[in-house]
Amino acid sequence: MISDLFGMDTKYSGEFLKIGMGVRELSLGGAMISCPHAVSAVYWNPAALIENTKTSGQFIHSEEFAGVLNFDQVSLATSARKGFAYGLGFFRLSVDDIPDTRRALIDAGTDGLSPGDPDYQSPDADGTEGNGKLDSGERLNFGKIGSFGANENALLISIAKRKSEKLLIGATFKQIYKSLGTANAYGIGLDVAGIYRPKQNWTIGASLIDATTTFLFWNDGVKETTLPTLRIGTAYDFRMSKIPVRIQPAFGIDLGIDGEQNQTDFQVGRLSGRFRAGIEAEIKERICLRFGRDDLGATHIGLGLNLSVGSIDYGLAMGQAYRSLGLSHRIGIVIHFADMKKVFDKIS
Repeated sequence: MISDLFGMDTKYSGEFLKIGMGVRELSLGGAMISCPHAVSAVYWNPAALIENTKTSGQFIHSEEFAGVLNFDQVSLATSARKGFAYGLGFFRLSVDDIPDTRRALIDAGTDGLSPGDPDYQSPDADGTEGNGKLDSGERLNFGKIGSFGANENALLISIAKRKSEKLLIGATFKQIYKSLGTANAYGIGLDVAGIYRPKQNWTIGASLIDATTTFLFWNDGVKETTLPTLRIGTAYDFRMSKIPVRIQPAFGIDLGIDGEQNQTDFQVGRLSGRFRAGIEAEIKERICLRFGRDDLGATHIGLGLNLSVGSIDYGLAMGQAYRSLGLSHRIGIVIHFADMKKVFDKIS
């Protein structure tokens, strides 16, 4: 029943997590599988945490599809110590004030008459009376229309380790909680990932999402599952010798075994593939310009400003579903806690 209300099959239990984390990474189409910033690594590739040098926090607010969905994220990345690094992330996707018309239907049938009406004789011959559907001739009692909310939440806990000078590995444990009106569900999942660095400015990454299959259990007995997805990506850093500009193109692909999909770049039997691409230009290590294409073909653009205590990022999603459902604006702030403390110490 719950899966029908969400309009999805039981294999889409973690679909909301596919939106992604980090304004920078989303503005680049999610192609930064091999080189996410540490504060976003808990989602894209936890192995990247091991190269983090500053304990940092990230705070993001996004109004998806012209504000219909509210999407908030908080994440934390520690600096590497004793060969390990850790990360923590939290997602919340919510829709408020959904109209509830379940008790508002005047189910009188096509003749509009129900028991108690002076002209009522018998139930409608066509079977429309009392069938629980809004048929021609029926109406709603607007005084009985209520509302409810729906939200989806996920807690991510990550760990990373350096296996060698060129190889990094990591894993993320996920706990999922959903609610829809009075219904709720809990689930768990696991991602495993790695990054290989053939050269200092070239990275190759892979992340097996929902590696053990993610299970979600509703309080009405319905069980949902999310099958594994393999994300593979690469990125290369170009640094200009005569001008203070760094350019980083990135490419990625999501490989799934969910069977036939509505939006894929290729399909071979049950195997489907979706491409990602993005490019970032950083000027004087201060201003970042971003452009990307996500796995569903939508276009993303973004702007970042690097500060001494962190960064401020803005992203805009458009095209494809965003064309019909509305644009999505994303704002994120990254804070390096030690650097922020130094600023406060100077002020005080």
